[in-house]
Amino acid sequence: MSTRQDSSDPTGVADSRPRGGGRHVALDATAARNRKADAALSLKMSGASWTEVAMTLGFPTPRAAMLATEKALVRRLDTEDDKAKMRGMSGARLERLLRGIWGRAISPDDPEQMTAVSRSRELIADYNKLYGLNAPAEVVVHSPTQSELEDWVLRMTATMVPAVEEPDIFEAEVVTPEIEAV
Repeated sequence: MSTRQDSSDPTGVADSRPRGGGRHVALDATAARNRKADAALSLKMSGASWTEVAMTLGFPTPRAAMLATEKALVRRLDTEDDKAKMRGMSGARLERLLRGIWGRAISPDDPEQMTAVSRSRELIADYNKLYGLNAPAEVVVHSPTQSELEDWVLRMTATMVPAVEEPDIFEAEVVTPEIEAV
């Protein structure tokens, strides 16, 4: 191959042929840098630290690994379907987390099985929400007409006020007390 790993180069990949090799050499180096950046992105998504990514892939510094990963993200998300790609990356992360605890969740002999089952259910719920796999809830909005509103008001007022069959009639004489003058 026309490229080699070089920790003195900021990308960690350098051309192994002399500079006069032409455009083909530059394309090989770019392809190698892109592959290395994609590998760095994959390692970072798997939970590796920047230092671990740099050491594993031969980047000169953790910062160089981070910059290469950011460039890989930009390259991946530079199209119209950014949401779908981000959803795919988030889905891959959730799957990776689920694979990490799945063995404990399905093992009846594991003392932390119930905790793992709970975490697994949370991850699966997040995955379902991410991809819209939950069944949609039916929402019915009813806008009543004026006559329906009036009918409802009549029924409500009829239940709140007791019905009077026949009013009681009393005959009485009004007596006013006499006030004594002092």
